[in-house]
Amino acid sequence: MMKKLSKLFLEPAPFKNFALRNIARYKLGSFEQRVNLGAMPYAHYAYPLYQGAKLAKRLGHTRISTIEFGVAGGNGLVALEKIARDIEKELGMTIDVYGFDLSEGLPRSTDYRDALYFWKAGFFKMDVSALKGRLSKAKLVLGDVKDTIPTFAKEHDPAPIAAVMFDLDYYSSTRDAFKIFDIEDKHILPRVFIYFDDVMGTEECLVGDFTGQRAAINEFNDTNDHKKIDMLHFIFARRIPNEKYYRMRAFHHFKHPDYNAFIGPENQEQALR
Repeated sequence: MMKKLSKLFLEPAPFKNFALRNIARYKLGSFEQRVNLGAMPYAHYAYPLYQGAKLAKRLGHTRISTIEFGVAGGNGLVALEKIARDIEKELGMTIDVYGFDLSEGLPRSTDYRDALYFWKAGFFKMDVSALKGRLSKAKLVLGDVKDTIPTFAKEHDPAPIAAVMFDLDYYSSTRDAFKIFDIEDKHILPRVFIYFDDVMGTEECLVGDFTGQRAAINEFNDTNDHKKIDMLHFIFARRIPNEKYYRMRAFHHFKHPDYNAFIGPENQEQALR
């Protein structure tokens, strides 16, 4: 059914958004199919968390963590909570949700790599009490990520991190947040699904490889031999209608003790015909 719907509605551009809205509204197809199509609210959060949870399950985990860096008003974190609950029911996993934020809005900066012609100090301030009133399971980790990440493992003893959403806007904040990938191996999966909100941009923002999140990613890859952030190349081949899916990446920890643990299908061989 879903294949027929996809072929009928998703290829002609004028019908694409109409089809996705109705697939989401009426919950057509399975949960996994809607995730893969991007046909649900905050699908760009659902996809990396769902895939991270599936990887964790194949590795034998029953509990995982997901993180949003850059909570701001909190709409994303509230959505991530709901998504986590849905995936818990779907896969039988327990998912802990964490939101890192300064709470005072974007900090002052003089670094041109932070694209200060587009972002302004004080943007995205959080109403902490209002947001806490909306949350049921997510834990807020407030303060500068330079200070909160080094103490995160000791204070929270997180289950293995399976998916991370980066929405810190600045190059400098994103660079500092990458310290999460230095956490002990027991607190992170060998491969982590990532969503970056600001790797594409607009005519005003002019996102490129030398500023913003992309500059932080390039620097991370250049300075780490055994840890890399790479594209999800298959996303482009699948032509997923939701453009935010093209902002996703994967973190690889090549020296993680579980990196080479086999998780693929057993029936990959093809007999001679």
